Amino acid sequence: MAESDMEKPDVDIETYLENRAKQDALFHDKFTKTLTILFTDLKDSTSMTENEGDLAMRQIIKQHNDILFPIIKANNGILVKTIGDGTLSYFESAQDCLHATVQIQKEIDYSNLHKKTKAPILVRIGFHTGKCILEKNDVYGDVVNTAARVQSAAHPGDIYLSEAAFNALSDRSEVYCRFVEKATLKGKKETVALYKAFWNEKEIEMDLAHKPTVPDSKPMPLTLKLALIVVVPLLMVLLLVWVSGLLGDANSGADRRSIKHSVTDAPVDPK
Repeated sequence: MAESDMEKPDVDIETYLENRAKQDALFHDKFTKTLTILFTDLKDSTSMTENEGDLAMRQIIKQHNDILFPIIKANNGILVKTIGDGTLSYFESAQDCLHATVQIQKEIDYSNLHKKTKAPILVRIGFHTGKCILEKNDVYGDVVNTAARVQSAAHPGDIYLSEAAFNALSDRSEVYCRFVEKATLKGKKETVALYKAFWNEKEIEMDLAHKPTVPDSKPMPLTLKLALIVVVPLLMVLLLVWVSGLLGDANSGADRRSIKHSVTDAPVDPK
């Protein structure tokens, strides 16, 4: 087939790649956004259903929802969906998300104190900040998976946040938060630094009294720790040997000089 008979493309590869880059940029601007993703989970809902019955559990779920939904909305959050006995929401501000979580735990504590349900409500809360895909009031991406894992690491009644969410806070002094641990989360290769937000005044006082330590930004590798354990004592021994040798040489030279200069020459016979 002659070259002239071959069908030529309408555009060359450079034009295509340029158009593709523009479309990727448009997609990024339209659907990708930095958000704070919040997960909540109602503890022991299965056992509560078995112990209290379906109707009592329905009342617990209703009380749970009546607390969470208005607080999320009042703090500029968007409730994406309920997942069984949990919820998924997102916030444009990490600070708003923190406000919401503290209010949720306080309201739940008040509800439990006044026994508004047959069984106490205990909720685990976790949130994480990062870039995700936002489409039709739903969110996708690794930031969503990480937020779910952060929530799973929390204990009932606790609020956990990732280091990324902690760094995204506009005012870290407003709510007392501190580093808890570096945890290996399911599906994540690297450890994630987890922080705890305290909402109970008595717990804050108790925690401050213990003076918790801050995390190392870059923990020392185990091999380096072992090397230091072996090498440092060895260097100390070698240093002591070297210093002892110098002192020995100095003393020996001093002895030689003192003997030589202290002994007088024999008197010359005048004959």
